[in-house]
Amino acid sequence: MATTETNGATGSYVASYHDTADRRLTRANIVLRRRMENGVGVWEAEIAGHVVSAPGGPVQVPDEIAHALLAPLRGADLVQIARMRTSHEDEQEALHDTLEPSGAPGKRASALEQVRAYLGEQLSEIERNDPVVRLDRDVEALHDLRVAVRRSRAVLRAARDLFEPEWLDRLRDELKWLGGELGPARDLDVMLEHLREEREAIGIDAAPVVKRIERERRSARKRAIGALDSERYLALLDELRVAVDHPPVRAVDVRLDRIAGKTFRKLEREIAGLGDSPSDSALHRTRIRAKRARYAAELALPVTGKPAERFVQASKRFQDIVGEHQDAIVAEERIRAYAESADAAFGAGRLVERQRARRARARAAMPKAWKRLRRRGRQAWS
Repeated sequence: MATTETNGATGSYVASYHDTADRRLTRANIVLRRRMENGVGVWEAEIAGHVVSAPGGPVQVPDEIAHALLAPLRGADLVQIARMRTSHEDEQEALHDTLEPSGAPGKRASALEQVRAYLGEQLSEIERNDPVVRLDRDVEALHDLRVAVRRSRAVLRAARDLFEPEWLDRLRDELKWLGGELGPARDLDVMLEHLREEREAIGIDAAPVVKRIERERRSARKRAIGALDSERYLALLDELRVAVDHPPVRAVDVRLDRIAGKTFRKLEREIAGLGDSPSDSALHRTRIRAKRARYAAELALPVTGKPAERFVQASKRFQDIVGEHQDAIVAEERIRAYAESADAAFGAGRLVERQRARRARARAAMPKAWKRLRRRGRQAWS
């Protein structure tokens, strides 16, 4: 049976290291090794500081570890890439030293090269975080995986003139499906973290509300893992690899700075139409527009440089504020659903009050954040 540690292997040891021919595990900062322990062969996968281990022979990786590495491996054959005496502290550096440097595309690279490189970064993020999500040791891994999915979809939308439409639409639809499967679990993670903090701050028994949401979270996580275990998901990752390596294109170059500017101006028009008292749903749409503008700016960073970087930073701040507003709305709706229960009524009532105050603070902070974002956008894309 597999065991999970949190500190990794210690001391010096001789081990054989394994990866795919194209080094998927090393690029995802995952170490897969086999070493002898008291005469027994033990496989170990080190994933984001956690070590999953299981006994096994030299030919086949134990099932527990194979499942944890399902996304980065996706059925690819493993080869031995090194055998060395090493310690936990220096093995990652030694393995990465054997990688060929990839390097980011320069300012003169075509738009297609820039987009492919960006998509490659997002695929690596998915492959890096998927095993951590399966271990359920760090809730931020699900967030990072979901962001990589969202970035990929947004960038494919922004650079759609580069690609064959049917292929592009199909890939974006699959990314939307995956985001939808992961979303409920991530939203409940955020809500639980906030409500636990609120419970401590207001000093009342809000445990009944928290426990109910924890039950929902377990169900949502089961749904998310079901999606990650599906053939549909693995096929999506393969198609993302196609997007990185040899996508079906209809153009080689577009102006990435113009795409970013166009996306920003759509955000400007969206906010100009909000009026003095925008609805909650209108603000949520604005948040989506801001994300698209940010990801388009990230894509244009090699071309635009510092102005785009400053816009990205201002966009993060704006998104955080509008996101806080949306999180408060969702949390209030969920809490109010529990308010009729006698054991949860008092705590739920106090928590609802806190969410309304949270919404008010976010709304008050939005104008200043938007003013800064608009200024940075006009500086970058005028």
